[in-house]
Amino acid sequence: MGTINGPHRVGLWAGALALGAATVLTGASPAAAAPVDVAGGSLDWGFKASFRAYVSTGNGTPPIATTDGASRNADGTFDFPAASGTYDASAGTATVKYKGTVVFSYPAHMFEITLADPTLVVNGDGTGSLLADVDLVANNGTTEQHLDQAEVATLVTTAPTVTDGDVSFAGLGATLTANGAGAFAGFYSAGTALDPVNATASDEATDPADPTDPTDPTDPTDPTDPTDPTEPGTGNGSAAQTIKAAVAGGALTLTSAGSAVSLSAATPGQTATGALNAVTVSDLRGTNAGWDLVGQVTDFTSAGGGNIPAANLGWEPTAAVTTSTLKAAGGVTNAVSAGDPVAPGTGLGTSRTLCSAETGGSLGSSTCGATLNLGVPESSAAGEYSAVLTLTLA
Repeated sequence: MGTINGPHRVGLWAGALALGAATVLTGASPAAAAPVDVAGGSLDWGFKASFRAYVSTGNGTPPIATTDGASRNADGTFDFPAASGTYDASAGTATVKYKGTVVFSYPAHMFEITLADPTLVVNGDGTGSLLADVDLVANNGTTEQHLDQAEVATLVTTAPTVTDGDVSFAGLGATLTANGAGAFAGFYSAGTALDPVNATASDEATDPADPTDPTDPTDPTDPTDPTDPTEPGTGNGSAAQTIKAAVAGGALTLTSAGSAVSLSAATPGQTATGALNAVTVSDLRGTNAGWDLVGQVTDFTSAGGGNIPAANLGWEPTAAVTTSTLKAAGGVTNAVSAGDPVAPGTGLGTSRTLCSAETGGSLGSSTCGATLNLGVPESSAAGEYSAVLTLTLA
């Protein structure tokens, strides 16, 4: 399974050291705060949205299962409750083990991957790690791998948000390690950007709502609860429902309207013309990372041994965003640019851009094409010539 990844940003941490005259002060130094033992909290992580979307189409029963305390969030990621560990809110450090198991199963593609009991490590210097137990069984059991609390991802961390002594880490950038790449059957290479990590830790266990508490708004017997079906009404009112939808990342794909192009007949010294079959690029990754579509042609040859160099094929590219009846996502503007025209003689013997979309404007679908112009040298022998034009999306 191929995957095209866009660029990702890495947070950099820097420190400043001020030098100058010092005034000697005397007095007792405050005692350093001791690390806090973890009693509650949770970790939300989805490994990688595109992988979840791929596995979800498979024939596992189910394709993705959660057990041992792990659960599925509305956006498709996973929630792991805290089990043990410590954190230091003032230092911004933490080592917290969470519990729960997620199983990715795709028998038709001969693999099952189990990820369990992730551990968050935050070093307080902008770096961190995500450890986990991972089991891989693939190729009808001929490939097996087991990792115990191995580093599956490195993290770019930020200072935690501290509320009443509890800490939370939001949107920590995660990057796949070599261990993680191997444990996930090589679907992604080391260095691939993964889903961000969100985690909390507390010195108090989570206290579920008491269904008999008369002040609990979820208490079905609370006489002041506005949702109580026994409460008399006036005959007028309104109701609201919250609708949630999980949008999983898709793929970057290229499709063509045809596989053969016929150019016009020409005599030596003239130009044969035609049109490239339209191609459509669909960027459904959800990352807005940008893409480039380039083309290169082989030499034209004939059955009689004739040869017209590839450089003699030129083109005049065109590009346009595909229209849709749906309104674009808020704040997103799609744009595509056609490549520069290339004249016969300096043409497609080397890789040339047909069309491209910049980072921040690549989402959605675009259609690209080109007028083709083959300069036929006066030295050409008569015959029917053919070549292969290869388009590459990256």
